[in-house]
Amino acid sequence: MRRTIWLSLVLVLGVLLASPRQAKAEAYLRVISHDAPVHTGPSAQYRSVYFAERGDVLEVLDRSTQNYWYQVRLDDGTTGWIFGELVFPFEVVDDVEKGFFSRIGGAISDTLLGPSPVPYADVEISFSAGTLDGEGTFLLRPAWLIDPYFALEGFVGLSPRQQEDLFLGGIGWTLRMLPGAAIGPYMHAGVGAAHLRPKADNFTQDPETLYALVAGGGFEITLKKQITLRLDFRNWTIHDPDQASNGQEYSGGLAIFF
Repeated sequence: MRRTIWLSLVLVLGVLLASPRQAKAEAYLRVISHDAPVHTGPSAQYRSVYFAERGDVLEVLDRSTQNYWYQVRLDDGTTGWIFGELVFPFEVVDDVEKGFFSRIGGAISDTLLGPSPVPYADVEISFSAGTLDGEGTFLLRPAWLIDPYFALEGFVGLSPRQQEDLFLGGIGWTLRMLPGAAIGPYMHAGVGAAHLRPKADNFTQDPETLYALVAGGGFEITLKKQITLRLDFRNWTIHDPDQASNGQEYSGGLAIFF
């Protein structure tokens, strides 16, 4: 009886250990065109949800019974269909075992990061909170994505201070250096206005509107399910013909793409 129980446990353990290897994908696709749209269905008439770039490798889930389409899995776990003329299918074999840090980095990337929505988005709306010149600040940044690299970005915000409230508004250009990357750096420069409104108990200062110049950059970090975090580091110059002051912005928030 005891021998039977031990044998059963060994068999169950063997099945559990073997399961991950059985679930491993056997076929992949490598993108051979400059870019390849991934659609919601096996036809170009379906909506594009992602643009794979040359050299990208995608896991194959199924093949359409009509025409030449493959169903693939994206990095964030979602699925779509890609045209077979744009890819090269192949099978994989076990590689040489990776080093410890390579495995850790790959595990973190596979677990947390996903493909950026930038290549197929037209509009971005982000909300950030942080500090500006050592004071709290809140900024709303809507943007029109002209292409994956360039965007026209507006900004409107408030920095409540001890003696006055600082209202900000303007527009500028954003340049993405690695559009489509899970961690994408970008640069920004803009112009606008800054309105200083004294607090109710501040009788020594008058309201005034000044020019505002902003320059800097940051990172967009795309997580699974297309959740995008945004980190900004910018220098603000607020001035009129007679005076000028500089302040640094350090902020973070969320971005939504449409």
